[in-house]
Amino acid sequence: MLDRVSAQFGAGLLEALDTVVRGSARLLPALAAALVVALLTWVAARLVFAGTRKVMARRSTQAHVDLLIARSSSVAVVAVGAVAALAVLGVSLTALVASLGLAGVTLGFALRDVLANTVSGVLLLLQCPFTIGDTICVAGSEGAVEDVRIRDTVLRMPDGRRVYVPNTAVFNGTVVNISSRTAQDFEIVLRTGAAGDPARTRECVLASVSAVAGVLAEPAPSASVSAASLDRVRVDVRAWVDPRVADVDAVKATALTAARSALV
Repeated sequence: MLDRVSAQFGAGLLEALDTVVRGSARLLPALAAALVVALLTWVAARLVFAGTRKVMARRSTQAHVDLLIARSSSVAVVAVGAVAALAVLGVSLTALVASLGLAGVTLGFALRDVLANTVSGVLLLLQCPFTIGDTICVAGSEGAVEDVRIRDTVLRMPDGRRVYVPNTAVFNGTVVNISSRTAQDFEIVLRTGAAGDPARTRECVLASVSAVAGVLAEPAPSASVSAASLDRVRVDVRAWVDPRVADVDAVKATALTAARSALV
């Protein structure tokens, strides 16, 4: 009796092993193809990673952002390769895509604000409406751009405070890049006695303002003289400064001092 049971058990085991071996033999070509796809995916992901970092290094200003974008690109390549390898093995792509789609929708709802800010930050880096150090006005705040992070853009206000503006507000809002101006004008008004020659007064003021460091020669400063009252003359002066090179307020103060000195 025991011999019969042992024989039956041995026959069943051999049959199971034979089934496994035959099944594995049938799967070997698919497994080999899947391994080839995985290898090609790995190579492609490395190439995409290196290429993306090289391109982003020319366009953006933050190394950690470049690294994140490069990694995201390589992960996307790996995801596509994984789907292709599973398809080679005979996994149903319809069920896989449906599962991934459901998971994506769930994550999208849970992280929609984070994803929106992340995508907006990436697009800002690609479009480059401003760079680090530029003074911009956005979402009711004006300051120098200190950093463009994954979630927000950091502005340094004139009084030293930091403002963190969500990237979606920057991307969807109106951005005024003050630093992009190559010439910013300023005006000064002076009043002097009416006893002097108005033409000479105008020439003296223009000469003194034009000699101030930071005042552009083109466009050239202009001045006009008008009667402010019976015994006073008003001189209106307009000049231009490159805000990327000199501080407009400082140049204006210096020009006002020089013009007043010329009228003495």
